[in-house]
Parts: sequence; structure tokens; C-alpha cells
Amino acid sequence: MTNGHGRQDESIRIAHLTMLQGVITRMGSNSFTLKALSATFGSAAVAVTATVDKPSPYYAAAAIVPMIIFWLMDAQYLRYERAYRKLYDHVRKEEEIEAYSLEAKPFMKDEDSILRLAISWSVSWFYLAMLLSLGTIAALIFKGV
Repeated sequence: MTNGHGRQDESIRIAHLTMLQGVITRMGSNSFTLKALSATFGSAAVAVTATVDKPSPYYAAAAIVPMIIFWLMDAQYLRYERAYRKLYDHVRKEEEIEAYSLEAKPFMKDEDSILRLAISWSVSWFYLAMLLSLGTIAALIFKGV
């Protein structure tokens, strides 16, 4: 990003870092939203199962599918967030990155797979807790039937 105009280059780099920070923040926000949606699906399944005249295990199972999809999407957002953090770091260190580039694909190859990230502690504990809670409550409801 050098062109002999140090001050201009610095303002371009700062603007680039600001753009990248916005993307990284959005990834974290999307991850939080997926966790909230997953909790909503789990709570709705418990509420429906507990209030219908003839509870069915299918109500709980119906909530599990979107929860697993959200789990995998959350892992993908973490994967992209990590790649964008690497891009951010390259821009921060003034390494050769095209000004205002938001292309994180070159950094994706170094990231773990979605499935590996899905079982990482930062993602799996929340979803495992949700699934275990849903399973426990469903088991209690069906045991009482």
C-alpha cells in the first residue's frame, strides 16, 4: 500500500482496518444470533411438548434439526471470523494486501474444517448444553406421561 504518500497510505490502512473490524464484528454478531435462535427452537419444542394433550417425541426431534444446522452455521461463522482476523493482521502489519480488499479466501486454507470447529470448545459447549437440556426435559415430560 505504499505510493510515496505516507500519510495517505496510513489513512487508507486505517480505513481498511476499520472495514475489516466491521466484518469481524458482524461475524460475532451472527454467531450470537444463531445461538439465540437455537435456544428459541429448543424452548419452543419444550413448550409445545409440555402443553399438548398427546406429547410426541417428534416435537423435540423437530427442534434438533435446526439446532444442528445452526451449530454448523455457527462453526462456519467462526471459520470466516478467524480468516478475517488473519487478513486484519496482515493489513495491520502492512504486509502486501490490496487496499480495501475484503478477500479472506486465501486465509481459509489455514483454518480448521467446519466439523472440527463445530466440536471445538468455543462452539460445542453451548449446543451440547442445549441438546442435553432439551433431551432431559423431553425425557422428564415423557416419563410423566
